[in-house]
Amino acid sequence: MNKFVEVLVLFALAGVIDIASAQEEVKIFVPDTVEYKPYPLPGVSFAVMSGNPKQQGTYTVWAKLMPGTKVPAHFHPDTRTVTVIAGTYYFAEGDSFDEGKLQGYGPGTVIVVPAGKPHFVGARDEEAIIQESGLGPTAVTPTKR
Repeated sequence: MNKFVEVLVLFALAGVIDIASAQEEVKIFVPDTVEYKPYPLPGVSFAVMSGNPKQQGTYTVWAKLMPGTKVPAHFHPDTRTVTVIAGTYYFAEGDSFDEGKLQGYGPGTVIVVPAGKPHFVGARDEEAIIQESGLGPTAVTPTKR
């Protein structure tokens, strides 16, 4: 066995390369055709793009916030990488919702929210679409305030 193949086998055994994922189908999502499902919070809907947020492993979801949406302070057990896809996404750190602290971020902005970091979000005059990626299983835990 040549050295390159040996290294690939070692990486696969160590879980660095997931050979099984090479067997999966390529998925392509066109923004106008993404099917969103209702989320338990008013004004929020979501679509799972890859993985399963309720299971072990990586996941990616898109969330759509309708104009005027206010998501109370909460945190997640995993670090989340948030990318603004469309509109203006309002974000702030803190354990209670404070409209005055929200700052707006436009398409292309990336926000990395560490595990356990309380934050709150919203949309104002326009719809906002974000992509969130993390390592599941995940959850949304409201803060006490």
